[in-house]
Amino acid sequence: DGLQTLFPNDACVTEESGGSRGNAAWWVVDPIDGTSCYIEGLPHWGPVVARLIPQGSSWRVDCGAIWLPRLGEHYHVEHDEGEQLPRAWFNGVMLEPTANHPRTIYLPSRFHQHFRLDYGGKTRCLGGTAAHLALVARGAAEAVIVAPGWKAWDTAAGLALIAAVGGVVARLPDGVPIHPVEDEGQAFVAGTLTAVRHLLSLGAIT
Repeated sequence: DGLQTLFPNDACVTEESGGSRGNAAWWVVDPIDGTSCYIEGLPHWGPVVARLIPQGSSWRVDCGAIWLPRLGEHYHVEHDEGEQLPRAWFNGVMLEPTANHPRTIYLPSRFHQHFRLDYGGKTRCLGGTAAHLALVARGAAEAVIVAPGWKAWDTAAGLALIAAVGGVVARLPDGVPIHPVEDEGQAFVAGTLTAVRHLLSLGAIT
């Protein structure tokens, strides 16, 4: 209701209530990304919102935010007109590219049931997709693997956060750059260039 009051000409699409995006700017909203974590009493869940605007024949993320209330962590990103990359913040402090990511990759919770991973660091599943993307953007891990089936409300804000700090996003298994709308639902990896290149290499994921 608040978004429709502030942006009466924008469409709004949410996980629970649906909606259609139309041809102008539109919002994607997930009231709780990481519902299983929420139910189990774990902390990596929260609301996610992003605004997408037309850009030629495609779309780009104009702004977005991820809030993890149990952790007191707030991430937001915005893309000003004329800037090549968006700018991102964590709890009010601008995020900058870092070369000191821990040797950690976030995985989907059922990854081990379907795949094997050749990786010399740690693997973890902490919570929802949005939380994993946000944590990679602030340097808590070097990459995240996202399973097929995601929607734009899961990833739009997080992908913009990663882009803002110089990270890369590539579709699995072919390595094509992924788009948060056109490629909705396709498995992908996001993070540092080195980590993404490794995960795309032959034999890394089998």
